[in-house]
Amino acid sequence: MLYGINCTGLARSAESAGNRPPKVSVIIPAYNTAGYIGDSLESVLAQTFRDYEVIVVNDGSPDTVELEQVIRKYQNQICYIKQQNKGPSAARNTGIRSARGEFLAFLDSDDIWLPDFLAEQLQFFAENPSIDMVCADCVHFGNPELDGTSWQALDPIENPVTFEKILPTHGGAFASFVVLRRETVLKIGSFDEALRLLEDYHYWLTFLYRGGRMAYLHKVLGKRRIHGGSATYNLDVVHHAIKALRRLQGILDPVDREAALVQKEITIAESRLSLEEGRRRLTLGDHAGARELFAKAYAAVPSKKVALALLGLRWFPHSTRWVISRRDRQVIRSSLLQ
Repeated sequence: MLYGINCTGLARSAESAGNRPPKVSVIIPAYNTAGYIGDSLESVLAQTFRDYEVIVVNDGSPDTVELEQVIRKYQNQICYIKQQNKGPSAARNTGIRSARGEFLAFLDSDDIWLPDFLAEQLQFFAENPSIDMVCADCVHFGNPELDGTSWQALDPIENPVTFEKILPTHGGAFASFVVLRRETVLKIGSFDEALRLLEDYHYWLTFLYRGGRMAYLHKVLGKRRIHGGSATYNLDVVHHAIKALRRLQGILDPVDREAALVQKEITIAESRLSLEEGRRRLTLGDHAGARELFAKAYAAVPSKKVALALLGLRWFPHSTRWVISRRDRQVIRSSLLQ
């Protein structure tokens, strides 16, 4: 059985001799992914770049018994830390405090790296010494509609990466496929532990606002698993994006341009929520409720389409309901097949 903190032998580094710190600290938060973490660890141990340590943080996982059964075979190759459940931000922060590497890499315990992930990322840093963080591309797997699709192809953003470019994405980078300079992370600060979803989105924005320099490596170096336990696919991302942005407002200087951009994005997101709730009311036949919510959305962000929907709901509510429902189905089908 594994207890508390277990960081012995090879757990501290794959190649480092003596007490020399490793080049990279790989931090893997683990929560309810006993069925997947073995694949994630195997993908790390298969890296062509070998100078790293692996830190697995069990964030009070309900499947701890199964998790520890899986990772027992790796106990001499990882540093294992167990803590009470505090969320992904706290798990990453725990890993950061234990890390010794010059670079930090975060891998979710259900995702996978390709063998050259670390080698390619570190080569990018060597060729671009002014960059503090780089994010590689990945492909999705586990969902027939998305299998093999490239994340960057679906939502392309060109370098240089800026605060303004990633703000409307409600993402900006997948934590599993980034590598950061540890010294920059120590200057920027910790992940916000009040956030349990889109905490990485909040961190990338904080990182850029505080002077961190970020770039995309336009090369597929990982695989992002989509499954029933994937939080991003089971919860309303927009609600959590608004929460993350409101937390960010506490960091921003109100006179800075970024503060105005964040407030604008919150307004757009709240308008989107009103539209989504309006559509839901419409499917239930609540035409008056739908009209009220569409009007609220229009007041926040005026749009010709919403104006037409309001006009239709006033004079032809049943026909408008059919048109909007049909268009929504087409949009969902199209987005899945991109």
